[in-house]
Amino acid sequence: MNQLPEGTVLDEVGSPGGVLELVTLQAKGTVWIGVKLKGLPLESAIGLHTGSEKNQYFEATAEMHGTWGVAFGAVSPEIERVEVWNERGKSFPARIVPLPVHFGEQYRAAWGVATECRRSCELTGYDDRGRFIDGEMIRPRRRDLTADETLELIRTHCERSLRDLTWALKRMPSIPEQAGHVKHVENELHERALLLAYVEGADDERTAGSSVGAILRRYAAAVEAEGWEPPFAHEESSNR
Repeated sequence: MNQLPEGTVLDEVGSPGGVLELVTLQAKGTVWIGVKLKGLPLESAIGLHTGSEKNQYFEATAEMHGTWGVAFGAVSPEIERVEVWNERGKSFPARIVPLPVHFGEQYRAAWGVATECRRSCELTGYDDRGRFIDGEMIRPRRRDLTADETLELIRTHCERSLRDLTWALKRMPSIPEQAGHVKHVENELHERALLLAYVEGADDERTAGSSVGAILRRYAAAVEAEGWEPPFAHEESSNR
């Protein structure tokens, strides 16, 4: 969007390029958040909930200006504190600013300036549980999972991974270019089996470690007996 309407100035901050203003406006049901130099018109903005993934903790972008950048957008209700990180992981202060109440938007605007950067900077932060959150993380649909539901999700993940990795390890000897990955896959199998051992009742490291061999044999036998293949293998076969 070029030469946007004037909008509402929410906040301002100094930068190496001059005083910046954080601006918001609502157009055709979409809330837009942008940054501009004070005294100049708003020329670009990010529209909230307009991307393919509409349930992220952060909806943000960044503008780079030589050796500094400004990251801006909006954060979900769970985010309590924000920072801007440059490409080397150095953090800089950032702010959360409420949007106008009449927008009816749960997300809040957020922004900050990072220096000592040339390629990128990003908005990051911490949620109401103290966890570090970055722009890639997707919000869960539920926050009220029971302990049993959580364990079942972990079990399902472990089972799927064990089948995938067992199948891959079986194929590797026949694919010369994958020979160098055997040890990595074996390590991944061991880690998944160890995690599953805790889900299945192991109460300490010794007990869990003693269960790994049996779990690996169990899944090796199941993959062999069932002739199991991961979904992508069927897709490869159908495309040949």
